[in-house]
Amino acid sequence: MLLIYVAEINERIEYTFSFIFEQVLGIPVQFTDSPQFFQEQTTPKLSYSIQAMGKEPHFFPSRLLFENDIKEQEINELIKDPFAVCFYLLTRYEEYLPFKKDQHERFSWQVSALKDKIDVTHPWIDEFAYRIYEQLKNDFPAVEKKDRRFRFINTIDIDHAWLYKNRSWKRNLLSFVKKITTLKVKEALNQMNILLGIQPDPYYIYPYVQHLQIPSLYFISFGKAGRWDTNHSPDNKNYQKLIKELDKDSLNTLGLHPSYGSNFRFEILEKEKTELEKIVSKSIIRSRQHFIKLKFPETYTNLLSIGIKEDYSMGFQDHIGFRSGTCTPFQWFDLTKNKVTTLTVYPFCVMDVTLKNYMKLSKEEAERVILELVDSVKKVDGTFISVFHNDSISGYGEWEGWEQLYEKLILIGND
Repeated sequence: MLLIYVAEINERIEYTFSFIFEQVLGIPVQFTDSPQFFQEQTTPKLSYSIQAMGKEPHFFPSRLLFENDIKEQEINELIKDPFAVCFYLLTRYEEYLPFKKDQHERFSWQVSALKDKIDVTHPWIDEFAYRIYEQLKNDFPAVEKKDRRFRFINTIDIDHAWLYKNRSWKRNLLSFVKKITTLKVKEALNQMNILLGIQPDPYYIYPYVQHLQIPSLYFISFGKAGRWDTNHSPDNKNYQKLIKELDKDSLNTLGLHPSYGSNFRFEILEKEKTELEKIVSKSIIRSRQHFIKLKFPETYTNLLSIGIKEDYSMGFQDHIGFRSGTCTPFQWFDLTKNKVTTLTVYPFCVMDVTLKNYMKLSKEEAERVILELVDSVKKVDGTFISVFHNDSISGYGEWEGWEQLYEKLILIGND
């Protein structure tokens, strides 16, 4: 048990300290606002106050954890208080404030106020937790953190279950004609051979992943067609069959990949989840946003209202690393209500399109940064979550050779 002295016990204080000590380190905490009681105790303790109570580990607080509203923070002052930084990161505080949005109205690493203050490629909160544990251990040798092990979660988004197969004849015809008119003859021949069954559809990677014998979390796109939603129709019988087959494999878990359009109409989100549940005859409790579209607090509020218990959208689309500062799953704290919720957020730290399309890395460079990310997570015995698409795993077209990178990640993730 760790005793924490703080002048005012509130929801923000309890959330932040409980995550660091109980969730990351496995050390139960007790709070007190009584200086006398604190000073009388000889158990492991620390103070988070204007003045130290004695010779205990002491941290000088900023105002953030004692406020109830949401307002601009002085970052240079905030960074001096590691507990405030933890809260700022976990809650995605800056995403409740005005910021410059990208073309899809998303928050990006490029506009983060902490971009130049902390290294996003490291799980900052977990590393801070481990450092403070060493300090406590030095002052109180009896204190012990829990043993936790490095964990790898392999997640796959299915935006296009097949490249050409099981599409409408009209769509395939238009695609074929476009290739011919733009002199992409090789691609046109490949399309013809795939549709004739002469060669397999490259995006059908599911037996290949099954052969790797790795537990996989598939996120299924199940929305209607739109500019940014190009998945197979939810009414497609072959698509429904594939989903059922994936669900039957004991190594697989399925989640919802809410459509781009679901961000604008709640009833669309609700319908997609209900229709997917009908296909697999079970509740769907996991999700990841298409295009990693997160808007606070609306996205998570909507997910909670339809029964989603776990979300895997917490990561940057434009940079590798830890958007929420941690590699440990955590409960979402709704800043508008100053209240912790029942939604568990699973942060990812690397995505295929981030490496290739945003950061413009070669396969060799991507492998290097993935190894560095894995190493940083292993050092704090955290959870490493990757995002790949069946497109990139196929190694087809623009993704040629990336399936080898995926295999290497599987190997090091399970080492």
